[in-house]
Amino acid sequence: MKLIRELQREMLEHLRDCYPEASEDVTSLGDPKYCAGNLYYLRDLGLVTLLDSEYIGGGRSIHCATITAKGLDFIEDDGGVSAVLSTVTVKLHEDTLRQLIEAKVQASDLPEEQKSGILKALREAPGETTKQLITKLVDLGMENAPKAFPLIQTLLQSAQS
Repeated sequence: MKLIRELQREMLEHLRDCYPEASEDVTSLGDPKYCAGNLYYLRDLGLVTLLDSEYIGGGRSIHCATITAKGLDFIEDDGGVSAVLSTVTVKLHEDTLRQLIEAKVQASDLPEEQKSGILKALREAPGETTKQLITKLVDLGMENAPKAFPLIQTLLQSAQS
């Protein structure tokens, strides 16, 4: 069986246009020997549902297909509602960020007098100053992101193992 991405897209777009109704015509969008296999593949991914029959002597027949909500979201360029529902928001409390900065200052090679001065200023700084500092540190980190890519890749690969 050959996966044909263009055919899969055509079938999903056809089913999107029929939604919420099922389509009996989807199997006639391409070569029948490829349509069935590609539809079963899309079904296994959860992008379509199929009404089909399996015969005792062997063979299968697809009667109709319907695109799923997951299929609709997949076919849309914006990812659909699933993209919104899957969004993860990470919030760090100001004190947590201060602690992270303090830990980096403590671990630095700076002379003790300089460390003490920085830590004192950091602890006494008003919230708005800390916010500006964190924004500048994030900007600096993003400017140096290419240097971090090998580390990020290594960490992600080890997490998958």
